[in-house]
Amino acid sequence: MCNISLKNTLVSKLNYIELVVAWSLAVGFGLTAAAIMGGPAFLNPGVVIGSVIWNGFPIGEACIHLLMEFLAAGAAMLVCMVFFWDSFKASKEESKRGIFSAYPVEKNIPLNFVQEILATFVFLFLVFISIAGVSELKAGNQALIVGAVGFSAVALLSLTLNSTGFSMNAMRSVFSSIWFANLPFPNKNGEKVDWKYQLIVNLCGSTIGAILAVIATSCIKASL
Repeated sequence: MCNISLKNTLVSKLNYIELVVAWSLAVGFGLTAAAIMGGPAFLNPGVVIGSVIWNGFPIGEACIHLLMEFLAAGAAMLVCMVFFWDSFKASKEESKRGIFSAYPVEKNIPLNFVQEILATFVFLFLVFISIAGVSELKAGNQALIVGAVGFSAVALLSLTLNSTGFSMNAMRSVFSSIWFANLPFPNKNGEKVDWKYQLIVNLCGSTIGAILAVIATSCIKASL
């Protein structure tokens, strides 16, 4: 996102398809790494909360996961700030907040809220079903399949030309917005985080979608 949104970068002409591939690879690699490490792939606050509500995941461990997700978002922001410092300085008029969080093409909060729930549910349902389906395979094969499913799911949703940006993860948008508001990025130009949108759509919407995905997949596994 920094590469395509800021000035003085070598890939500033990246097109939409290439962006979708890059974003999907990032999600796929994250899921692959979690699977290889024997994980749970708790890369999403909504999944953690859903696991607490439905699967009896310990609250103390959940708090640790949420803290690590928040710190991971901050680490990613710091990396971007260091690597693209000169590009931020050169980009005086360009918007910066959208690099780190999803915003709609046309803001319609009730509709965006429903869209975010549906997108998050579909994405995570596909990921969870793939994890359940490969549970008997070797760790390396599990990681490849889960990563491929994650890649495909994000690519599929992105190519629907959605109107919300489909954050599908409060870590990606809300946690990053908190860091964006507090870190000294050059040329923020007084840009303010749209907290109403972030909290209603990207926090509540994605969390509800994730909780529903946890419940749906847990019920399916129990029935089998």
